[in-house]
Amino acid sequence: MLAVAAVSPAQARPVSADADFLIAAHQGNLAQMAAGKIAKHQGASEPVRDLGRELATYHRKLDVTVRRTAARLEIRLPAEPNSEQQALIEQYRAASGADFDTLFLGSQLLAHERAIKLAQVVIDTGTEPSVEKLAGKALPVIQRHQQAIAATQQKVDAASKADLAG
Repeated sequence: MLAVAAVSPAQARPVSADADFLIAAHQGNLAQMAAGKIAKHQGASEPVRDLGRELATYHRKLDVTVRRTAARLEIRLPAEPNSEQQALIEQYRAASGADFDTLFLGSQLLAHERAIKLAQVVIDTGTEPSVEKLAGKALPVIQRHQQAIAATQQKVDAASKADLAG
């Protein structure tokens, strides 16, 4: 005789690329909203503050769709960013000036690179059409954000070099 633990339908669902994407997207959105808010206030340069504002706004909107999709699919989403994201948020809070801008831009490039890969996996291997559609709509925006982050990093680097030379 096997003992069976009681589980909710959301817990009983097998792990899938679709569920992983929704969970990661939600946690990423929470982290991006926090990071963007911090960047708006702690960014040393106007381009970093503007980028923070833009990222926070987009991820707030995206998270509405992610939460709605997860609820419809009975996928339970975590209440906070993952531990790596939380540690990074604490690093953001502790940094200031040019150090903040460097940390923020470098970590955002990496985060967006990971998000692009995850979205592509769902587009290629997902089984739930609504999640594939969500990933497909998010992917070009994530790519544009990655380009904006790289461009902002170039602006900040150029301004820093000009200050050193000046």
